[in-house]
Amino acid sequence: MHIVIDAHLAVKEIDGVSRYLNGLLTELPKIDSSVQYTILSLPREKSCLPEEIFSHAQVNRFEFDLMGPTPRQHFITHRLLKKLKADVYHHPQFDLPWRIKTPSVVTIHDLKYIEHPEFLDKRSRLKSIYIRKSLQHSLRASNQIIAVSQNTLNDLENRFNFDIEKATVIHHGINSKPQLKPEQKNGTFETLSDFVLFVGTRRPHKNIEGLIRALSIWRTQYQLKLDLVIAGKAYSDYNKPENLAKELAVEPYVHFLDFVSDEKLPELYNSAKVLVLPSFYEGFGLTLLESMAHGTPVVASNVSSIPEVVGDAGLLVNPEDPEDIAGKIHQIITDTKLYQKLATAGLSRSKQFSWRSVAKSTFDVYMKALN
Repeated sequence: MHIVIDAHLAVKEIDGVSRYLNGLLTELPKIDSSVQYTILSLPREKSCLPEEIFSHAQVNRFEFDLMGPTPRQHFITHRLLKKLKADVYHHPQFDLPWRIKTPSVVTIHDLKYIEHPEFLDKRSRLKSIYIRKSLQHSLRASNQIIAVSQNTLNDLENRFNFDIEKATVIHHGINSKPQLKPEQKNGTFETLSDFVLFVGTRRPHKNIEGLIRALSIWRTQYQLKLDLVIAGKAYSDYNKPENLAKELAVEPYVHFLDFVSDEKLPELYNSAKVLVLPSFYEGFGLTLLESMAHGTPVVASNVSSIPEVVGDAGLLVNPEDPEDIAGKIHQIITDTKLYQKLATAGLSRSKQFSWRSVAKSTFDVYMKALN
């Protein structure tokens, strides 16, 4: 059997889809050595895929320069699959190329621009139309559908008509080996660093502005001398968080780190007191698991897929209410027993998610598509 997986979205400045592809492709070849894989990837200098993936004898790389979701893929993918004689094609995004004759699997990560069109710039109305039409096509034309959370699948059901029987929920995994912080191993918390951490792209749906408002509250109302570290790719067309920090006179306490590599992220997770993800919408929320796996408790929104990921291992907040965000941060910081309870619960929760499990479940979906 020959499976072709489209990984041209695995870009150097790694995001959620890139992490998904890295984790999945690292484990898939270990499932069945008789299966041949061809990975459609960007050129090596642009791709974040680890060379480890291609060390397996049954894994081949086919390079083509196709940056991001683009209409161009609709004109070349079907010809490429015919040339490669693929038995199954996995497209890990919402826009399955047209005219695909090969049994296909799509992964749907989220519906943020469908559920919240206000997150799109007014100039991006064409993008909104493209997303909706592409989703409609993908749900109807694919043989199997993977949703990365039950919330994503629920959103799909609410918005589109398709055969729900061909959909499977497969949560993301993590690579981080769960480990207690040194402070917890010693039973004390005196050496914890003095910042709250946010990890994610700097886009409107992440609610960074609400987090900055919460920072102003926890420093004034609660007198918590905590800074805020924002680790995420900056975009030239979105600078509202920076402007708000100046407006609220908290600029000295907000540290924008831009994109942080996977090599540096563990240091941030280990050093932070708390990770906060106050998003208005998430398809999954991988940073929550990564933080919990490093023994750092999480405060996160009570909407979309986030409660599904956090379970009872974190504190949930109303993303529309900066007072609630600040209050929960104050609670978790000042209550040592609660802090330790959540840190321990987070470690336990993170062990329930692995890329090995994701790969096994995804391989089963390939079999369904083939049959």
